[in-house]
Amino acid sequence: MTTAFPMSFAQQRLCFLHRVDPTGAAHGAIRCYRVTGPLDTRALREALDVLVARHEPLRTVFPLGAHQHVSPDGRGQMHVVDVADEAEALRHAEAEVARPFDLEHGPLLRLTVARLDAATHFLVFASHLLVADGWSLQILSEELAIAYRAAVLDEPTRLPELPVQYVDWAAWQREQLTPSRREELSRWWRERLSGVPLVLDLVAPRPALGRGRRAHRVLPAEVTRAVRAFAGAERQTVFTVLAAACGIVLGHRAGRRQVLLGLAVANRDLPEVERVLGFFVNTVVLQVDLRGDPDFRELLGRVSEATTAAYAHKDLPFEQLVADLAPPRDPTRSPVVQVNFAYHPVGTAGALALHGCTVTEPLLDLPTAKFELTLRVEDRADGLSTVWAEFDESLFDPAFIDGVLAAYEEVLRAAAPGVRVAGLLCARTGTEQRLTRIFADVLGVDSVDPFDDFFRLGGHSLQLVEIAARIRTELGRDLGLRELYQHPTPAGAAARLEQTGASR
Repeated sequence: MTTAFPMSFAQQRLCFLHRVDPTGAAHGAIRCYRVTGPLDTRALREALDVLVARHEPLRTVFPLGAHQHVSPDGRGQMHVVDVADEAEALRHAEAEVARPFDLEHGPLLRLTVARLDAATHFLVFASHLLVADGWSLQILSEELAIAYRAAVLDEPTRLPELPVQYVDWAAWQREQLTPSRREELSRWWRERLSGVPLVLDLVAPRPALGRGRRAHRVLPAEVTRAVRAFAGAERQTVFTVLAAACGIVLGHRAGRRQVLLGLAVANRDLPEVERVLGFFVNTVVLQVDLRGDPDFRELLGRVSEATTAAYAHKDLPFEQLVADLAPPRDPTRSPVVQVNFAYHPVGTAGALALHGCTVTEPLLDLPTAKFELTLRVEDRADGLSTVWAEFDESLFDPAFIDGVLAAYEEVLRAAAPGVRVAGLLCARTGTEQRLTRIFADVLGVDSVDPFDDFFRLGGHSLQLVEIAARIRTELGRDLGLRELYQHPTPAGAAARLEQTGASR
């Protein structure tokens, strides 16, 4: 017997997206752990059952309609397979990415145990966002460790009773978002984003097909230490420094002075839901404003203010924000924000510990992409930081993403209070250098910054025709007037010409 409850706003959006793309690849999370030591698979199965009994979302399914159906009982799904080597074990992780979830029947959490030998196992967890967001995965890891230890030692699992379940929060959320509160939030966001472009083209526009891929770059310890020291000296958070640097790199690549980043907000202000599994997260929009060539200190202030303001108005569900802004809809592209940014300090990214075993997480470039591009910085216990890029490979070449990650490290290395954005965004390629010279010649000025807007510098349409002609003559390439109107900066024009991000 099941009980039906209304969905949260975010769950409704995910169910709609799942019907659009039943593969669900963009809305699942895959974590793979290498376990060395005497793993007790019986105890692991018992621990998983404890969590399914404890957390209703792990017993929830989503038939077509507006409700979620919670079963009063259930068992965890755990599948044990024997593998010949590590490569075969990792192929199971890759296969889980492509394996769709059945929202109507479940389960929405799966565990595959790939057994290499008695002392080496690989645990592959696959979960759907409908039942577990990023915060939930950390809870899941911590409580699985507690339940596993109890099962191994044949002791009772001592986990405090949950005061509420996810369906209680979903009902509370609907009660709080009254029509007047919704209109207040909507008005603020419309004013905040008025005049800001809602599409960030890092490469020449083309249909995004949702083919996910991952890449990563490990930041050296000295870079991580410098970022923390800089943040401390400026009385800013590490997140603020990292997000500002992200905006600089993306603005440079897209030829834009205003960059919109998507941020995943935990939405767990109520202490009652701190240990509850479910999809609480909401996407809010962070504006990184590079206009006026600020120095890094001023940019940090802008990003800090924008972050505080966005969090203060985070309760408007993202799908309702999209409806209010009504951007031109393209079913192949993320509306409003195409790039997501996240920062995970040590201990907040779902690390797993199992009694009597050593657990590590291989750095796997699994094919996932929830946005066109997600940049995520994860701090590690060894003092290093890993920058992950999840991207749609129908839009971006791996070489383009490698360039973005390299540029990100360069900006973080150079971050200092008096360093101006223009100094960090000097012409990075021969194409940009030649275009800055062409723009300056046509406009009759001594120099042009790669981000200088042609029209803001006083340029007019006939001069734009002259720029197009000189590009054809001097660079042997064609750039149409329409593209120059859309990207009237040397950096933007160069991005269109270089085709660095074009798929091979």
